[in-house]
Amino acid sequence: MYVGPGRAEELLEGIQVRLGERFPSGPLPVRVVLCPSFVSLAPLHVLSDRRLVRLGAQDCHTEHEGPFTGEVSATMLRGMADYVLIGHGERRAAGDTDDQIGRKVAAAAGAGLTPILFVGEDEPTDAAIDRTDQRLLAGLAGVDLSAHQVLVVYEPTWAIGADRAAPADHVRGVTEHLKARLADLGAREPRVIYGGTVNADNVERIAALEVLDGVGATRAGLEPESFMRLVDAVARRR
Repeated sequence: MYVGPGRAEELLEGIQVRLGERFPSGPLPVRVVLCPSFVSLAPLHVLSDRRLVRLGAQDCHTEHEGPFTGEVSATMLRGMADYVLIGHGERRAAGDTDDQIGRKVAAAAGAGLTPILFVGEDEPTDAAIDRTDQRLLAGLAGVDLSAHQVLVVYEPTWAIGADRAAPADHVRGVTEHLKARLADLGAREPRVIYGGTVNADNVERIAALEVLDGVGATRAGLEPESFMRLVDAVARRR
């Protein structure tokens, strides 16, 4: 919940200018997805260059329509967004349950969007893989991975806003498990990225983990230069 439409437009334009300078033609070596707040999504859709960036929403409702004042459905997002964040640690802290998250994933996939499902443990214990696996299975309970793509973010909630990201060996072990589980569930191209205090200071170390397919930015995305350092680090590994 940072910046309104005016500042969001400035950030988009700054990021697109820099992406265009680095990659003046052809497809980018990485997929860049920006997820603004709902009030900024419509104006950014008008300004966005789909060769350079794709847009995602920060959440969606479980139902496509109904008496749910203040909510936004996945079907309402079609045409403005390609992705939607579901199950972010901050949404879980606000009350989203595993069942609700699973229904949101199903609703987003059914509306033709790509769900970005966040899973991870709350405490850095030996039970990290089991807890993460539980949340993954609950989140995917209503979607057929052989027919729909779901991008998974490994986000240990204890690392959100922390001084440092999770240790590399820990991230590698959990990510390997998640990819194996996704393959077992029918995913043709299991994709897992890491989120949780990724910034310009640690992105090189995280991006170096070959098991990962990318990273998720948090407040590093609030300035074009810091955001581009993340993009550059991932692009060098591709």
